[in-house]
Amino acid sequence: MSDMSAEESGSDLVRRWRSGDEQAAAELHRRYAQRLWALAEAQIGSRLGRRVDPDDVVQSAFRTFFRRSAAGEFAIDHSGALWRLLVRITLNKIARQRERHYAAKRDVRSEVSPDAGQLSPEAVAHDPTPEEAAVLTEALECVVAHLKPPDPEIVSLRLQGY
Repeated sequence: MSDMSAEESGSDLVRRWRSGDEQAAAELHRRYAQRLWALAEAQIGSRLGRRVDPDDVVQSAFRTFFRRSAAGEFAIDHSGALWRLLVRITLNKIARQRERHYAAKRDVRSEVSPDAGQLSPEAVAHDPTPEEAAVLTEALECVVAHLKPPDPEIVSLRLQGY
């Protein structure tokens, strides 16, 4: 590549791609995809992230960019303008996903977290009190009493760590 600034090279890649150079498209993707992915991941967040993948958002943003750029909809005169355009397309994709997944019956906020019913490690990280041990022992005896051989032995061995 000639001695160009980063700003010139981004717009140059777009010009090369528009003239049919597929290598320029691959280079545009290589240059911007990782940063767009990081932006998408940060904007999506954990709750929406259960439904929306940053990879899908970035790929959709590139499809939109290439389709609309081929139609001549964008005037890109420097790399800063290209980056701002890719960011805007990506953020618009996320905003549409957010609208979709926060709509009434689809509202992701109404979902229960997969680990919501689980106890935290802190809740079980202590030795049981004598009362808790007695209740557990009694419950296990009741369960094991209704089992048929060899199940009681299996339960006993499993409780011993086998």
